[in-house]
Amino acid sequence: MKKDYYVKQLTAADLPPAVRPFWTNIEGTLTQKLAVTLAAIVCYCGLAPRLRVKYVYDHFLSMLLLNLLCVGHSGSGKSLVRWVVNLLMQGQILRDREERSILRDCKDENHCRGGNQRKDHEPLVVIRFLQKFTLPVVTKYADFAYRRYKDWLPFFLFSDEMSTFTENRRNQGDFQAVARSAFSLGETYSRDTLYDGGYNCMVDINWCSVICGQEQSLARYIDKQGVVLGDASRQILVKGDDSLGEEAPIIRPFDEQQERDINGTVGRLMAETYTDDDQLMPTHEVDMHWLDKDVRQWCNQQREIILKTGSRAHDSFYVRASVSAFRIATILYHLWGEKESRHREVRRCYWYFAQYILDGQMAQWGQQYEAAMPRERECVKEKPTLFDVIPKRFTRDMLRETIVKEELSAPARVFIHKWLSKKWICEVEENVYEKLY
Repeated sequence: MKKDYYVKQLTAADLPPAVRPFWTNIEGTLTQKLAVTLAAIVCYCGLAPRLRVKYVYDHFLSMLLLNLLCVGHSGSGKSLVRWVVNLLMQGQILRDREERSILRDCKDENHCRGGNQRKDHEPLVVIRFLQKFTLPVVTKYADFAYRRYKDWLPFFLFSDEMSTFTENRRNQGDFQAVARSAFSLGETYSRDTLYDGGYNCMVDINWCSVICGQEQSLARYIDKQGVVLGDASRQILVKGDDSLGEEAPIIRPFDEQQERDINGTVGRLMAETYTDDDQLMPTHEVDMHWLDKDVRQWCNQQREIILKTGSRAHDSFYVRASVSAFRIATILYHLWGEKESRHREVRRCYWYFAQYILDGQMAQWGQQYEAAMPRERECVKEKPTLFDVIPKRFTRDMLRETIVKEELSAPARVFIHKWLSKKWICEVEENVYEKLY
């Protein structure tokens, strides 16, 4: 393995043309560059639901599902993340707007009909861009997509403020009910109700997410239980700098070539998802086996560190840090056109993001995870037996003293009689005995 894959810093040359402008055109700190660039990468994953890839430690194909948390105080540049999401997801937002219009028209028409008139069934609308999460609605939308396309489509979840999902206990409970399974393809969620208006189904809910917020909301969004149960390890955390008086970040306008690269990529990914007659394109497996050696080597390095430190948090967080970095590498490789000549750049991105994601998780939740882990109870040592305590050669008086010290009740003669009969000891002199083993 070449040493240049131990990457401390990315460069613009490491990123494909469709991602590079979000890195180069940002005038701000490294953290702000990473927040905007990662938001663009997550959006491209959200626009590519038909891509599949096999991770080296998995036995099945997975979607490119990523969860990004951008945390910072007001004015730290989170608005740029919103701008990136709106720019790249505009095509999907427009599709959803048309679907919502169809659903709204159906509801309005049913509402105008009398009680005896037959009402139309809800149309199988497919809505993927969500900003407000409720479990019953997202369950229905997931089932609608499957019934319409005969396959699962992931959602794209976006919010300017993560407190949207924690403003009340029910919202938080609904979100956590599916958030863990939404990271992996194939983990189904069943919803069964008995009331007439209920919607019963079993669905595979998946999503990519870009969620912004402040430090105060983060502790509620990922609570103590969520840290241990895996909510934290599924997140790519980008935290704003704490320095005061920094100039607000800006993004320079894209030039014509950059706009062509971005718009062309968005159009290409949409074309790889939907056919002209509104069906789904076949899934496409991105061949990433050439990256397996890098993944194994980075994971082996982490395990060596864990064996030295004994960190339970590190042992938990590195696993999905590698998965998220691998998915980032996969979408970047696809955006490069899956060209073998770009293996080096993609390798560098995997090494960089795997370590960056892990470091962020450990810094934010490492101590909290360690504190929540149950401590191993100290082994209760068995009390030494009287036979073990006395020396190899002992007298009757020595045995009496040891019996008193060990707070035993039986007299010395009882022990001597038993040990002689079992041939554990022998009498070498009068009232002097010796152990035979």
